[in-house]
Amino acid sequence: MRLIFWIVVVFFVVITIDFVMTNGQPVQFGSWFLPWKFDIPSGLAVLLAVALGLLIGGFLAWTAGGRARRRARQAERKVGALERELNALLQRVEGVERDAIAVALPNPTKAANPADPKPSAAPAASENSSAAGRA
Repeated sequence: MRLIFWIVVVFFVVITIDFVMTNGQPVQFGSWFLPWKFDIPSGLAVLLAVALGLLIGGFLAWTAGGRARRRARQAERKVGALERELNALLQRVEGVERDAIAVALPNPTKAANPADPKPSAAPAASENSSAAGRA
């Protein structure tokens, strides 16, 4: 794609140079309110007029797009805020799901392990201390 771009650019540069060289008749350029008058080639005068028109048109198009750019910036800010809110809500949902799973499932550390040949001593000690407290 870049190759095509550069081929088109070179083509227009060659055409522009040919236009300026072919139209080399001098044209007097001046204004009634400016005291200076000077001669420039007619091809250059045409190119300067086209360039000035492109600059003015580009400036007008840029200023006309200001409202759309402002709306786009506002929309980007709103999207960012909504994404942050969504992430916060997703984290809350994950926390609630973890809590719900923890309540619904028994604690695996308290459950007896059937593969363990000897029972844990901690529950027996707590039973003895509670029995001693009752007596």
